[in-house]
Amino acid sequence: MLKDLGIHGGTLIACLVMGYFVIKWAVKAAIVEAHSEITGEKSEAEQMVEDMMKEDAERRRVAQEEYAAKREAKRAARAAKKAANQGAQE
Repeated sequence: MLKDLGIHGGTLIACLVMGYFVIKWAVKAAIVEAHSEITGEKSEAEQMVEDMMKEDAERRRVAQEEYAAKREAKRAARAAKKAANQGAQE
């Protein structure tokens, strides 16, 4: 029957082993998720992701503030230069 499908015995065994580990991983993940929902606790992975998101948000906020400060400094320099040019013309 397998020869009709073009599948060899080794291929069948490899597929069964891979299927076993995929199903094992899925069941373990479901159990961990259900446990965290029942107890309200967060897993280490969820906590790590939240910490990374907070750090990223803080880095973005700081970068935005630095960019805004640089932009404001450039505007002030342009305004001062424009005022100096107008004063020199008069």
